[in-house]
Amino acid sequence: MALPCTNLNLNLYRVFYTVAKTKSFSESSRTLHISQPAISKHIQNLEYELKTLLFYRTNRGIELTKEAKDLLVYVEKAYNYLMLGERELQANQELNKGKITISSSAYISIYYLDKYLKKYIAIHPDTSIKILNNHHLNSQELLSQHNIDFLFSPLEIKDSKEYKSILIEQDEFCFAYNKKYDLKEITTLEELSKYPLLLPSSNTISRQNLNQILTTKNLNITPIVELEDNQILLDYIKEGIGIGYIEKSMIKDNPDLEIVPLEEELPKENIYLTYNETSLSSSGREFINMINTKATN
Repeated sequence: MALPCTNLNLNLYRVFYTVAKTKSFSESSRTLHISQPAISKHIQNLEYELKTLLFYRTNRGIELTKEAKDLLVYVEKAYNYLMLGERELQANQELNKGKITISSSAYISIYYLDKYLKKYIAIHPDTSIKILNNHHLNSQELLSQHNIDFLFSPLEIKDSKEYKSILIEQDEFCFAYNKKYDLKEITTLEELSKYPLLLPSSNTISRQNLNQILTTKNLNITPIVELEDNQILLDYIKEGIGIGYIEKSMIKDNPDLEIVPLEEELPKENIYLTYNETSLSSSGREFINMINTKATN
């Protein structure tokens, strides 16, 4: 049996990993709660031990050398396994109860995630499940820091060795209104643009997809209200405040609402489950297995 390397300084690699991910000594200092000069000294010591330059400075900050990028692949794997070991240990300490943390917007939790959770809880009633309601961009950071296991969002992460995105749901968008609303027959987006509209905020994926269609038709729509929360948007539609751009699944059980029969085809919304395979706990793997089984049925 081979003995472990006695010269291996894990703390140096912890600092290297943090600097490599943040590409900032100051940000690494805040993350690790040690001084910036200490960060620089740790990197110098590691470079001395490895006899290799790891970072170089540019006008935009610091960048990894080719050797550092190669090293990061192995350090990241080791870091993920250490995180997984800690989480498995914590699970055993919590009376063998598993734990899953999920980030999802409110409307995705209600209309998509809910059915998966019900099935999983029925099979694994002892698993502790925590759901965070975060913007998908913030959730990506939480995912990279291993603070969440899964991200449910319309955002697909492509061409990444670190993350895997699975398409689990697809929904159609529509323009909907309260039947009490005095609405003449509308068949085109141009006709619709003359009415008071409720739209998702401009920073959302759904709004950006809609804007692409409007641009091709040389239409510029100014909504009376923009909302980041789809659930509030649904409430506004129910109140008859305006015509709302929303997923069909959110209005299918509302008999008072009507869909505008447009000639144009509106975008579809994909819902992805994103995760890091190398850092999943046993509970997380069970959750993925359940979803993969459902997808193939």
